[in-house]
Amino acid sequence: MTMLYEDKENDDNNTGRKTFTLRPMEKRNSNPNAKRYVTLHFLRHAEGTHNVSREYNDPKHKDARLTDFGKNQCLELAKAQPLVSSAKKITVATSPMTRCVQTASLCFDKELHAIKETIALEELRETVNYQCDIRRKTSELKEEFGEASAFNVDFSRLEQDEEDPLWQYWIERCGSAEAHTKHRESASLYKCADRARKFFEWVEERATASTVKEEEEEEEEEIIVSSHSAFLRCMFNYGHTQEKFDYHMGGSEQLFDDRKDKTNNVKVVRYLPEDGDAFEEYMRRDYENCELRSAVLEIL
Repeated sequence: MTMLYEDKENDDNNTGRKTFTLRPMEKRNSNPNAKRYVTLHFLRHAEGTHNVSREYNDPKHKDARLTDFGKNQCLELAKAQPLVSSAKKITVATSPMTRCVQTASLCFDKELHAIKETIALEELRETVNYQCDIRRKTSELKEEFGEASAFNVDFSRLEQDEEDPLWQYWIERCGSAEAHTKHRESASLYKCADRARKFFEWVEERATASTVKEEEEEEEEEIIVSSHSAFLRCMFNYGHTQEKFDYHMGGSEQLFDDRKDKTNNVKVVRYLPEDGDAFEEYMRRDYENCELRSAVLEIL
């Protein structure tokens, strides 16, 4: 079973936990010491069935799909043709959850937006708490959305795990969905934060590996990130003072935080003072369904 959670529970110095610098779009290439910039477009999925009923632990919402209203939200965003003006090649990195794959495919046209590939990443999953957060079997996702379908999503990074490895971890930790009906990963947010770090590490590795090729082709990659509200909240807020914008991290007691030092919460994302409070607030406030925000990752 692939495990996205690294064994850092006993690491009081948080060795290896890195913080990544996000900057406003207009600050791209502003730092002469930066090795590279990568443009990221963060998208929360459109309205899902679980968002309407709020019955998150009901089995009928397992790997919840978009509602008809959610599909219309995607079509409205598509009409605005975001990112079409970009001359760059675009990659879609999506949570493998059905609602995120649907959202990305409905909002962005492969030809119109020059989408090079769509890759499913477990790292971008929603905080794993309820049955709506359980993903389907990899074979089922591949059959509906895989490379042989019109969606053409690459699920190769999931192929080691037919069943959901994150849900299996929390079943072993807390019990079944019926036995434990409260927060799981949200009660151990450092694990979600570490998943977010793994995503940024993937972006950096991808950017570094493609530097020579892109210099030859004079092309740069932009990445659409199709994910979830609580995951994005953790990514952009973890480790930051919550009172600054009167925000909170969901208010869940960290019952399953098994670190020795539970106070040393290393930020996932760094905001620079010179970029102002407005940009930080823009990134940290909660996402609405089918909302798109953009920033650049500064790689030093």
